[in-house]
Amino acid sequence: NLLYAVSIISGGFYAARAGILSLRAFSMDTNLLITIAVIGAIYLGEWVEGAAVIFLFSLGSALEAYTVDRARNSIRGLIELSPTEASVLRESGEERVKVEDVKVGETVVIRPGEKVPLDGVVTSGSSSVDESAITGESVPREKSAGSVVYAGTINQRGSLEVRVTRLVGDDTLSRIIHLVEEAQAQKAPSQQFSERFGRIYTPLVVGLAFILGSYALIRGNSDLFRQSLVLLVVACPCALVISVPLTFFGGIGG
Repeated sequence: NLLYAVSIISGGFYAARAGILSLRAFSMDTNLLITIAVIGAIYLGEWVEGAAVIFLFSLGSALEAYTVDRARNSIRGLIELSPTEASVLRESGEERVKVEDVKVGETVVIRPGEKVPLDGVVTSGSSSVDESAITGESVPREKSAGSVVYAGTINQRGSLEVRVTRLVGDDTLSRIIHLVEEAQAQKAPSQQFSERFGRIYTPLVVGLAFILGSYALIRGNSDLFRQSLVLLVVACPCALVISVPLTFFGGIGG
């Protein structure tokens, strides 16, 4: 039991703290329900059950944090794909300037091994371009005059002259980054449902257990009081709490 107690304390500390804070804010969340359920399991002598509930909840929280960090790292990776400078053909010759200073209609030169700085159309030259960062397709695409190229893709073997069609911040790569960030900020309908469900479900379960436990104490029925605690342990919505956010953030990361 000592090992179970250590695992419950170490794994349930943050859930218990969040549950107490939600109670102080006159709101019952899943952290509070899980905390009460674990206390009930300990009271019943079911140390294994209490430790299992905390383990599953902590595992879900850890996986959720991992998937969120993975999605954020993916965004950082996308941002790093965009080059900061471009070689632009101007009246004075070829100039190396920041991508922010390039205007629509100007021609940029992209040599072998360089990244495409902005979305545009090839006006001269032919080459193969690695577009896997944009399309996910590993096979390079052949580009020649009239072909469309995207910012962040990699020119492989030949030199290209590209007429810029979109400014920085409006290119395809920037739009992808914006969509991913927007998806992170918003909540899917299933996630919104699970949160609404939790706000109703948690007080309902705690209330039913409290009524049942109070009645058992008045009647002096220890078995009925035990059943009220069992209700709390069984009613923990671990699967719902773990599955919805984990799937949501995992999808964004993918």
